[in-house]
Amino acid sequence: MEPHHFFTAQRVLIVAGKGGVGKSAISGALALLSARSGLRTLLVSLDAETIEVPQHELLERVTVTPGRALTDYLSSKGMGLLSRQLARSGIVELVATTAPGLDDLLVLGRIKAFEKELRADVIIVDGPAAGHASDLVRAPQQLKRAISSGPIGQQADEVLTMLADGARCKVMLITTPAMTPVAETIEIAEDLEDSVGIVLAPLVVNKCEPSVPALSTPPNNADDAEAYEYASQRYAAQSAALQVLSTSRNEAQLRVMRRRLDGPELVSSLADDLARELANMQ
Repeated sequence: MEPHHFFTAQRVLIVAGKGGVGKSAISGALALLSARSGLRTLLVSLDAETIEVPQHELLERVTVTPGRALTDYLSSKGMGLLSRQLARSGIVELVATTAPGLDDLLVLGRIKAFEKELRADVIIVDGPAAGHASDLVRAPQQLKRAISSGPIGQQADEVLTMLADGARCKVMLITTPAMTPVAETIEIAEDLEDSVGIVLAPLVVNKCEPSVPALSTPPNNADDAEAYEYASQRYAAQSAALQVLSTSRNEAQLRVMRRRLDGPELVSSLADDLARELANMQ
């Protein structure tokens, strides 16, 4: 599959994964690959930017917090003066989190506004940790039940419509090839599908180890033998985890090798790997 076709299969791609799986690096790599394929791309961070992404003329980065989302929402409704007063008072973030789930709804509402305004062809969201992903997409439902009318009810309806439409929005889960993150990914995937009917994109398995070839004769050196045994056991554990993932989930998998890089070099290398994986995906 060509990257252009993959990215245009939805306008918003929310990337989620537990801590340590490389979620932000994969988000940056996806955004870079999208821009390389000729698409105007917006990379949205939900907190401070944690990784540097190579610059590209078609790639724009923004950070969306509940407070910023509330300020933008008030301004869009002709209440710019109120939003500026809240910003000057320093309590805008506090106001944005007064009701449980309101912060998540505000953030999703801002992402929905980007999509509706056609701010970019593709919006990649460096989303929450996997455990919070379900809370994020459930927030509109919970607030809708509590406040069914008015601006909050309308915003919840519009966000839920976007989340349930796979042509507009999908969630991409990131994992690593180990039993614990794989088990959590399977659980989160099932929860996301059941919560609001989220459509899942292919899974990304990051930090995969290369295969360990069989040796016709064992190493003569004790240190080499120990290193070979360690690598063999690690690869066997990886294979077992991937087997569990493949048995439990039907989504295609994009498997990315572990890279001994960081910063822009890591993101660029991951983008290359993802392009190769997409090319092999049916």
